[in-house]
Amino acid sequence: MGYAVQQGYALFMSQPCVSCHAIAGTPAVATIGPNLTHIGSRATIGAGVLANTPENMALWLTNPGAVKPGSLMPNFQLTPAQVAGLTAYLESLR
Repeated sequence: MGYAVQQGYALFMSQPCVSCHAIAGTPAVATIGPNLTHIGSRATIGAGVLANTPENMALWLTNPGAVKPGSLMPNFQLTPAQVAGLTAYLESLR
């Protein structure tokens, strides 16, 4: 696991992400938001709004409501470094 992926994992598990999403094999077991176990291998994100690319994942994490108005995922005001780490981690989930 690369450094950015490790940072993204640590951030995911220490932020509200873990309160809404599940990822198999991790402490994240919530069921409010989508299960992200294989998010990196999905064709789309945001319930089909965007193609699943690292650039689009970063866009989604930066401001979900701007990408999909009415999205239940809040804007957590993540820093660029946080977005980069989360993007690396989520894209690694295949």
